Amino acid sequence: MTVVSELGTPAIRCSGAGETAVRTTTGGGSGTGGVVLLTGGLGGARLAAALARALAPRDLTVVVNVGDDLDWHGLRVCPDLDTVLYSLADQLDRERGWGRAGDTFTVADTLGTLGEPAWFGIGDRDLALHLVRADRLRAGQSLTEVTGDLARRLGVVRPAVLPASDGPCPTVVVLEDGRAVGFQEWYVGMRAEPPVRDVAFGAGAAAPAALDALDGAAAVVLGPSSPVASIGTILSLDGMAEAVAAVPRRVAVSPTVGTHEPLSGSVAHHALARRQLLAARGGVDTPSGVAAHYVRHHPGLVDLYLIDERDRDQVTEIERAGLRLRFAPLLDAEGLAETLARLVG
Repeated sequence: MTVVSELGTPAIRCSGAGETAVRTTTGGGSGTGGVVLLTGGLGGARLAAALARALAPRDLTVVVNVGDDLDWHGLRVCPDLDTVLYSLADQLDRERGWGRAGDTFTVADTLGTLGEPAWFGIGDRDLALHLVRADRLRAGQSLTEVTGDLARRLGVVRPAVLPASDGPCPTVVVLEDGRAVGFQEWYVGMRAEPPVRDVAFGAGAAAPAALDALDGAAAVVLGPSSPVASIGTILSLDGMAEAVAAVPRRVAVSPTVGTHEPLSGSVAHHALARRQLLAARGGVDTPSGVAAHYVRHHPGLVDLYLIDERDRDQVTEIERAGLRLRFAPLLDAEGLAETLARLVG
């Protein structure tokens, strides 16, 4: 079977961690029984737009992982946030699975000729967004405020898109040889190939607007994203797991679908990274393995678990782990969104 998808070490405190996250109405949260999607990566970005359509006119708020963020040549780059925004704006390069469609890489190539690190590629049009973000952050705006402004500039009116935290909360990958490296250095620079011993989440305060969105929400969906690198980093933030647990309906979507098709390109890369990180946490990269991961690391949090029809052979193990399950067409974003809309309605 081939697995297809998108995508004990002490936590590292975020900048500004230790401050209490105060719930406000600075964006996103309606408190009127809407739905919140926790996500990161390509699978969740594709689902966000489809789920917004399926839920209309109900409110959807997308809370996005920022553990993958990095500082690159003086700019704060937010890969998961940007992938969600580009997907909602219909500007995502779907072949690569990241960046803006039709982008060029003149600046990145020139940096390489100047002897600068070239393992992280930023397109020229993508660079413009990072420049605007850096300027606004230096002016004192929060990442929540900047993200809302960028969404409007890209023509994204709904759903609301929020960072899980306003402070830098970098995920650190601890390799088997003892080195501790930033997530993007391992995932992009090393192609997720070195074996992983552990993952250290950048714990700290959840963004007030993200907590506000969960407060009073009717349902929360843990998207088809890496249960470690995306969902795990969100849930590690102060107050986030408690806020999610207080939502009446909590649905997790399996990030994996079992097929017999060979993996290639970005899908193979995502699968390798997810497999490595799950293994470091004592898990297995199968639908039942992800279910067991949620039960082990987030007990009682998931109320309902979605898997694909192709994975009926996983049912017994998932039920043994203690999760209720439903079937959904996980490789069809529109079909998955319609299933979720019925379940959270």
